[in-house]
Formats: sequence, C-alpha cells, structure tokens
Amino acid sequence: MNVRLLVYPVAAALLAAALWKFGSSTPAVPACTWRIGAGTYITHGRNFDALPAETPMRLSFTCTEPRYVYVFSHSDEDGTLLLFPSPLVTGAPVNPLPAGNSVLPGTHEGRELAWTTRSGVLAATTFLAVASRDKVTELEELAAMVRLWSNSVFPDRSMQVTKPTGIDDLLGKARSRLPSELLQRAAKVGIDEPDPNGPMAPDPVLDGVWLASWKVREQKSEPKDPQRALQEKLTPPGEKK
Repeated sequence: MNVRLLVYPVAAALLAAALWKFGSSTPAVPACTWRIGAGTYITHGRNFDALPAETPMRLSFTCTEPRYVYVFSHSDEDGTLLLFPSPLVTGAPVNPLPAGNSVLPGTHEGRELAWTTRSGVLAATTFLAVASRDKVTELEELAAMVRLWSNSVFPDRSMQVTKPTGIDDLLGKARSRLPSELLQRAAKVGIDEPDPNGPMAPDPVLDGVWLASWKVREQKSEPKDPQRALQEKLTPPGEKK
C-alpha cells in the first residue's frame, strides 16, 4: 500500500473538519496547499524546493465560504505571470470558487491540468495566492495586463504562457518588481518558514483578504563529461543503449 496516497486525503479531511467545526465562531479562513507532481505521485511543496524545469504543479484551495482567488508567479527572468483566473484556460473553474475544496488550474476532458515550473530562472520563482471575500480591483486590472497561462494555443491543449490579446505595453516585465503592492505583501508571507501550506495569512492592509506564497528554485542538471557528450552525439541511434 502506498502510504503517501493515504496521507493527503486524510490531511485534507481533517482540515475540512476543523474549518467546519470552527466556522460558526471564527472567520472562514481559507487554506491552500501547493502540490508538485502528476498522476498518483504528488508531494507538497516546501519553500525553496529545487525543482527540475517543467515540473507539474497545482494549488489545492479550501474554504468554508466562496472566495475570489488569484494566483500569480514572479521571477527576475520571467517577470509576473497570471496563473488563475486565466480566461485562456479551458476547463478552469471560475471565480468565486465555491465553498469546499478546489484544485487549480482545473481539468479538461477528464484530464487534470497543471502549470509547470519554468526553465532558465537563475534565482527563485515566487508563487503568490490571494483569497478574498470580494473581487480585488487591483488584481482584476493587473490580470488583464500581464502574460498568462493558456491551454488554447495548441491543438493538444498543452499548457503554455502567452500574451493577452490586444495588449502591447505589458506590465510585470522581466527584471521589474511586482507591479502590485498587494502581491508585494503576499511575497513576504512565510518567507522564513519551510512549509508554505496551510491557513493563509490575513493581509495587514485589506480586510477580508488572505495571502500565501511559495518560493522555488530551478534544479540544475549535472553537466556531462565533454568526451562522453561528444561520443553520444556521434553514436548512431541504433547503437545507443
């Protein structure tokens, strides 16, 4: 029996029970879990994980009340990207997310969708989640002005990053700071904590808004021995082992 596959459903059930038990006497605090992997092998993200490029990732979001949720990423090389809600992701749920549990970015024709970590990011990427009782005007406006994830570009519905149509002067370009004070505050949440999962932190400025972040690094592949690399390049395909 794969114990790992049992741990996550049990943990989710305990969290949901706790939120239900205390929901009547305390504010409905949303919680999120950053998931790494695909299929049956899924792990929880840890701050400053070293992940290979193109690693599948998702966000599990839970709350006892409907919430508007916004997910962005930011790095020096990539700038700021919109992950959710993206109008170009077919199969994604829509805001506000219903009470209970939702897994973003969603599903398409019965297949789980996933964002992926990006390649060529030398420092770190910060993934940012914001949950709110109401629409956040600041983020609604920003979402229309940054590059975003899409599964509408290629016929196979693969997830890609693209530009919003009709926008030439994009915000959140490479080598620029986060173009939102709210997201800047979110980036500071749990920066010294190893575990980025669990209840989200209340925003110190806006009432009814909660924040979470997760920082990852790109795992560098081991450089090949030059002689071996040349030998592999010159070996005919039929003779390669």
